[in-house]
Amino acid sequence: MNKKLSFQCNICSSKDLNVQYEGPIRMGKFGEWSEENHIIYRCGHCNICFLNGGIIDYELSDYREMVDGGDLPGNFHKLHDKEQADKLKMLGTEDIRGKIIADVGCGAGSFLDILKGLASKTIAVEPTKSFHHELRGKGHVTYSYCEDAIKEWAGTVDIVVSFAVLEHVENPIAFLNEVKSLLKPDGFLLISTPNAEDWLLEFMPVEYGRFFYRNVHKWYFNCESLRFVSDAASFKDLSIKFVQRFDISNALLWAYKRQPTGLSKFKILNGINGSYKHYIEDIGRSDFIYARMYK
Repeated sequence: MNKKLSFQCNICSSKDLNVQYEGPIRMGKFGEWSEENHIIYRCGHCNICFLNGGIIDYELSDYREMVDGGDLPGNFHKLHDKEQADKLKMLGTEDIRGKIIADVGCGAGSFLDILKGLASKTIAVEPTKSFHHELRGKGHVTYSYCEDAIKEWAGTVDIVVSFAVLEHVENPIAFLNEVKSLLKPDGFLLISTPNAEDWLLEFMPVEYGRFFYRNVHKWYFNCESLRFVSDAASFKDLSIKFVQRFDISNALLWAYKRQPTGLSKFKILNGINGSYKHYIEDIGRSDFIYARMYK
C-alpha cells in the first residue's frame, strides 16, 4: 500500500504519506464494524499513523455507550478496574506519597481511587460529565479539560498520568503542551497508548487491522512518532517501555479463529508465556507502549 497522497500530515506537515490500511474498522466494542471502508495513513517523516475522519465528542454519553456499554461510573469500573495494577507498577509507588497528581482522561477515576490515600491532592480531568459527580464525591478535584485545570493548577502538579488518551485527542502536540503547563519544573508525564508496531498487524493485516484500528482513535503511535511529538512539545528525557499485555495463546487463537479470545486459553503454554512476552517487548513489537517524559 504505497500510493502517494497529495495532502500533508497534520503533525509535521510532510506530504510523504502512504496508505497503511484500508477497510472496515472497529466501532466501539469488538464485533461492531463500520459499514464503509476507512483509510489509515502513515507519515514517512514523523512515522505517525492516523485515521482520516472526524473527532468523537467525548462529552456525549454516546461515546461511553459505544466503548463501555453505558455512561455510568459502574460500567467504567467493571471494565477497567482490573487494569489499574499494571498502571501502578509502571508509575511506581515511590513517586506518589505527598504529591499532587493529575489523571488526564481519567474516566470514572479507577486509577485516582488507588492514589487517593497517598497523594496530597488528586486532580481528575475527564470530559464525560456523567462521571463528575462520583469523581468529586471521592474527593478528586474535577475538570472537563486540561485548559480548565490550568487556570488553578498551572506549574504546580508533580505528576500527570494519561492512559490510552493520546490516540484520541485532536492535536497530540497541543495536548502535550497543555499537560506540560500543569507540571511543575522537573515534574513528569506518564502516558500509554496502543503500539502501531504491534506484531499482529504484520502477521494478520486485514483481520487484526479491522480490530486494531478504531473510529474513536485518531492517532496510532510507535516509538519514533512518540519521540517526535514529545520533542515538539519540548519535553525532555523521554523513556519508553514496551508492554505486551496479551499472551501467546491469544496470538495463536487469533491466527486460528481470527478474533480475540482472552488470556490463558492454552494453559499448557503458560510456562513459555514469559519468554514470549519478553521477546516481543525486546523487539518493540508489543501491543502497548508506556512513555515517561519530564518538563
